[in-house]
Amino acid sequence: MPDGAYGLRLGGDAPRSSLLTAVAADAPEIVITRVVGPIAVPNHVDKDKATVPLLDGGGLELDRAELTATITTQVALTDDELAHPYLAPVAAVHSHWLGRAAFHAGGIVVAGRAWGVIGEREAGKSTLLAAVSALGGIVLADDLLVVADGEAFSGPRTLDLRKGAADWFGGTRALGVAGARERWRVDLGPAPASVPLGGWIVPSWSEELTVTPRPGAAAAHYIAPARSVTGLAISPNAFLAAAARPAVEFSRPREFAKLEAGVQTLLDELALANQQG
Repeated sequence: MPDGAYGLRLGGDAPRSSLLTAVAADAPEIVITRVVGPIAVPNHVDKDKATVPLLDGGGLELDRAELTATITTQVALTDDELAHPYLAPVAAVHSHWLGRAAFHAGGIVVAGRAWGVIGEREAGKSTLLAAVSALGGIVLADDLLVVADGEAFSGPRTLDLRKGAADWFGGTRALGVAGARERWRVDLGPAPASVPLGGWIVPSWSEELTVTPRPGAAAAHYIAPARSVTGLAISPNAFLAAAARPAVEFSRPREFAKLEAGVQTLLDELALANQQG
């Protein structure tokens, strides 16, 4: 199967990166063009075209009909940088145009089902994903989860952490500033091209460890604010299918020393939920 990510094949000046993952041979192909130089674009998206300013001074120009993405940066991107994090906004917009649902969320695989990890900034999404990886689990996606026809697609095989989590888990590579922040990168193992969506995990911090299931109807409350593209209507069918899956609130103490045990409890609960439903 060809290389890509987020359920999309990549053509044109696509990155030659080990971070990419397998996608279906009949997946839509996005043709990539890289440009180095100054650019100023507005933040605009409509049903045909989109422009997205990048925080480091570049910009994206996307075309729905042509299935293209022109990525302009002040400095030439490495293949790994293009694969992550620069590919994510390209995949998000094109996924919406393709009638898929794209969420600012991570994803893990538990007993053959994908669970999206969704929540507010600083809720600990990345540390939860890192703990799953440390426990030998499969991390499906770092910060963009694309869903279509009941399936969640694999993202690039990397997880980027902030310094505190990187120091705790170890085994990371310091990237310096990539995108808009400093990153410490965890290389992930292989993942399936897509996995049936099982539900949503909503992490938060508290003094006690709790895993609280919520009915499927509650998921809409959590995933609606996490749409990765604003100003563009999400496919009602794709959103409703994603919102129909159950949600689980996962609260745990902030101490790293307690993190892996808490995450293991969560994984056990999710595996049981998969068996029951």
